[in-house]
Amino acid sequence: MDRDISNPMSKSSTGIDLVRSRKWWFLISGLLISTSVILLLIPPGLVRGIEFSSGTSMLLKFDSPQVQQSQLRQAFSELGHTEARIQGTGEREFLIKTDQLEIPEGSFSEVVPDSSYQSSSLTEPAQRSPEGTLLAGESADSEGTIFVRAALNEDPCDLYAVRAEVPVLTELRVFSKVNCADGQRFEVIANGVMGWISEYSMHDFVADPTGVVVSDEENITDLGERTVIDNYLQKQFGPFVTLEFSTVSPVVSSAAVRNATLAIAVATLFIMAYVRFAFSTVPKPSRYAVCAIIALIHDTVIVIGAFSLFGKLFGAEINLMFVTGILTAIGFSVHDSIVVFDRIRENITASPQSSLSENVNSALLQTMARSLNTSLTLLLPIGALLLLGGDTIQSFLLAILVGVVVGTYSSVAIAAQLLVAWEQGDLSRWLSRATWFNKARA
Repeated sequence: MDRDISNPMSKSSTGIDLVRSRKWWFLISGLLISTSVILLLIPPGLVRGIEFSSGTSMLLKFDSPQVQQSQLRQAFSELGHTEARIQGTGEREFLIKTDQLEIPEGSFSEVVPDSSYQSSSLTEPAQRSPEGTLLAGESADSEGTIFVRAALNEDPCDLYAVRAEVPVLTELRVFSKVNCADGQRFEVIANGVMGWISEYSMHDFVADPTGVVVSDEENITDLGERTVIDNYLQKQFGPFVTLEFSTVSPVVSSAAVRNATLAIAVATLFIMAYVRFAFSTVPKPSRYAVCAIIALIHDTVIVIGAFSLFGKLFGAEINLMFVTGILTAIGFSVHDSIVVFDRIRENITASPQSSLSENVNSALLQTMARSLNTSLTLLLPIGALLLLGGDTIQSFLLAILVGVVVGTYSSVAIAAQLLVAWEQGDLSRWLSRATWFNKARA
C-alpha cells in the first residue's frame, strides 16, 4: 500500500516536503481566485479598449509644449465628448480615446511607413500652388485603376509602395513635375495623400496659369466629426500631427470578443489533448491533462483579476494585445506544468515502488531551480520593456509578467499537487468533513 507523504518518515532526503503542505497551497490559490472574482464584480470589472468596446483612439503630437491634459479634457467636453480618456504618452504627445466618432465610410487611407523618412516629411504641406491637372490613365480608352506611389528616399525617379489607388479618367491636381531617365513624374494628391505617378499612367495634362494657392484639404474626403475635432483643437492649441488614428464599430468589437474567446477555448482543448497523448504511458493519463487545464484556468482567472485591479488603479485596458499576452502566458503555464509532469513520469518509471506523493515531491524539488531560473531570466527583459517600451505593447507585457509569475507558482502549488489530491481522495474527504461540520452546526 502507498505510504502517505503526510507521514514525517516519508519525507525526501532533503527534508523538504512540498506535497504535505498542499492544503495551504490550495488555500492561497482559493484566496487569489476569490479576490480576482470580487475585483471583476466591482465596476468597472475590466477597462475595455476600443477593440472590445467600440470607439475611437487617436495619438496626437502638438507643436506647443504648453498643452495640458486638463485643457484637452475641457476641449473634448466642449465638443460633446465628456467620456474622452486622455493620457500623456511622451513629450507633447497625448493618447485620446472616445466613443465612436461619426466618420463617413471611405475616409481613411493606408499609411505607408518608411524608416528613411524624417519626421518633417510625414506632414504634408499645408498649402501648395498646383501647376495643373491631369487625367489618370494612358488614354480616354483606358480601363481599371492607377496607382499613386511613394518616392523611395524622397527620389521621385524611384517609386515603390502604393499610397493610393484611383480609377482611370480621374482628374488629379499636379503640384510638381520631375524629369527622370525613363520619363516624367507628376506629384499629385489622391484620396487625401500625396504621391507620384509616371507619364505612362496619365494623359491630358493641363497647366494652371493662374497659380492659385489651394489647400490640400480641398481634395480630401470630408472626415465628418474628426474634421470638426481637428479644426477645434488646432484653433485652441495650435498645429499638431495625428500620429495614429483608429476607430472600431460595435459590430467589429463584438466579433473581436467572440474570436478572442474562441481562440482561448480552442487553445485549451488542443493543450488538453496533447497532454493526454504525451503522458499516455503513465497510469491514469487523463488526470494529467485535467490537472494541467485546471492550473491553466487558475492562472487565467488570476491574470484577468490582476488586470481588473490595474484598470481600477491605473486605467490599464484590455485589448487584442492583452489577448495575445494571455495566450502567451497560458503557453508558459502549461510548459512549466509539463516539465514537472515529465519528471514525475521519469520518477515513476525509475521508482515504481514509491508512492505517487513521494515521486511528485521529488519531481517538484528536482525541477524547482530550473523553473525559477527560467522565469527570472524571462522577467528581466519583460521588466526592461515595461520601463522602456511604448504604451502599444503595455497590455501584452503586463499579461505575460503576471502570467509567468502565477504560472511558475501553479506548476508547483496546483498542477502537481492536484494529482496527489486526486489520487488520495482529498476532495471527497474534504467534502465529507464539510458535510459533517454543517450537520453538527445544525
